[in-house]
Amino acid sequence: MIGTRSKKLTLDETRLHNRRLVLRTIYDASGVRAAAPISRADIARATGLTRTTSSVVVGEMIAAGLVDEIGQGPSAGGKPPTLLRFLPDSRYAIGIDLAGAVMRGGLYDLRGTPIRRVSAPLPEGADGEFLSALYRLIDELIAGAGRPLLGIGVGAPGLMDRPRGVILEAVNRGRQDLPLRDLLAGHYGLPVEVVNDSQAAALAEYTFGCAVPRTDLAVILVGRGISAGLVLNGSLYSGGPAGGAGEIGHLRVVDGGELCTCGRFGCLETVAAERALLRWARTVARNDSASELARLAGDGAAPPLDAILRAFQGGDETVARMVAQLGHYLGIAIANVAGLLSLPCIVLAGSLAAFGEALLDPIRAELHERVLPAVAAATGVRVTALGDDIVMSGAAALLLAAELGIA
Repeated sequence: MIGTRSKKLTLDETRLHNRRLVLRTIYDASGVRAAAPISRADIARATGLTRTTSSVVVGEMIAAGLVDEIGQGPSAGGKPPTLLRFLPDSRYAIGIDLAGAVMRGGLYDLRGTPIRRVSAPLPEGADGEFLSALYRLIDELIAGAGRPLLGIGVGAPGLMDRPRGVILEAVNRGRQDLPLRDLLAGHYGLPVEVVNDSQAAALAEYTFGCAVPRTDLAVILVGRGISAGLVLNGSLYSGGPAGGAGEIGHLRVVDGGELCTCGRFGCLETVAAERALLRWARTVARNDSASELARLAGDGAAPPLDAILRAFQGGDETVARMVAQLGHYLGIAIANVAGLLSLPCIVLAGSLAAFGEALLDPIRAELHERVLPAVAAATGVRVTALGDDIVMSGAAALLLAAELGIA
């Protein structure tokens, strides 16, 4: 009896592996990463499966509505092959971003194309109030789906127990030990994946971004907090049980510096996160009534981030110097990441990535100053092309990886 059960599990696992292998091959071949659809014979060659096995799996994918036949390709002397393509709108995935000042949600097809976006205020109070607001946001997305849903993916700030989907600690939000995956799965009866926001961003860049060919990478998410998401050997790297890999925002970069929300002093977030820039801009606006920041703020209020960005784009030299200082401190942390992991691709994302090359230049300068020349030369640093959607689309990509084996 034990031997029969073991054999059955092995066969089930083999079938699941084959389905995911074939689907991933079709996904990569017929999408933005290649120029043409693919035939059954091509799939067999690419996967190492027999033609019979690959044909059986393709039939299952067609029956599931994930793949269809689009006609015949050119003949190599025999019967013309039937070409296959992946159907990105056969399913939708919900991606949620809890990293910013508001909660944002998106409905995505299986290529990461946004179908619908919604947003709502992010309650800072009790978990019950937060969950009620999150349910309303998700309800709005589900109501407008019109396609079967793969599930719900969430990118949230803080330390995460990824296997259990528990937010262990979010120091900037005051949340601890919140079993978000189980709460959402129980409420909606859908598959749910929860990861750190920077890990979601890294998966978005790896799955939908410009990492072609796919390569190891880090995404440095700079907004209300600062953290790094890592993709190593094709998989998200979360670290140990606390899921603390990439929490660079709480590395000390200033001895005797300011108090951080984590309770320590001189953390990177105190000098390079969004709130550091806003605090500095508030001081400038209050102390220099003739400054552009004071004019944009008005009535003695603190200038918002978009006003600071407008001042920068208008050529304000004071803001330019502050952006360079942010880049200096970010460069210190990024140089440590590059020196430790020697990654070919480091991507900047989050609200402060809007400063573009003015932020990248000092980061690159610190990189070349602080690590071996050969490592610095092999490390590309750029701003993401996925914009503000990067955490949402990465959260949706979690479902592609978990439910379909596509990543």
